[in-house]
Amino acid sequence: MGGSFDPPHKGHTAIANRLLKIYHFDEIWLMPCYQHPFNKNLSAPEKRFEMTKYLENGRVKVSDYEIRKKTISYTINTLRSLTKKYPQDRFYWIIGTDQADSFTKWKDWKEIVNNFKLIVVPRAGFKKAKKELKNISKLVGVPKNIILVDRKKFPPIYISSTLIRKKIKENKSISNMVLKRIEKYIIQNRLYR
Repeated sequence: MGGSFDPPHKGHTAIANRLLKIYHFDEIWLMPCYQHPFNKNLSAPEKRFEMTKYLENGRVKVSDYEIRKKTISYTINTLRSLTKKYPQDRFYWIIGTDQADSFTKWKDWKEIVNNFKLIVVPRAGFKKAKKELKNISKLVGVPKNIILVDRKKFPPIYISSTLIRKKIKENKSISNMVLKRIEKYIIQNRLYR
């Protein structure tokens, strides 16, 4: 599961744990990007990685793969490299329905859908995303590689990093959205002010 993790939150943990139950994966790797492909202004990669490490638990692992590359993180490059490095494993890429709108702007997005499994979990705007994913499926002709997680099995996650950063700027509590250790880290490092 790639992302900015700026900051990581309880929603990320909930997604990982629910997917482990539904699909019985061996592990889910949380993978903070070094630099966002769409030039989003992000906190320092090291800080985002350190915070994300607090989410590690059992079969939920945190990977520094994209951080170590010290360049823009393209999903297709990551998937190609992981497949080459671990040929005995099968990789799925996890996104939220909030990313469906921009998915066709991703580098080599057709290759992602044609050669890898894409798991799409419910976020705000679920109905619109469902339509968008149907359009993507028509364009690539491999709809079986796009797994849209059933909303009944997986209630949408309403926590977002954007909302957390906004609350911090407004001096509002984020304690119900992030782990205590992450909240403490944010305060100590004066992030998002």
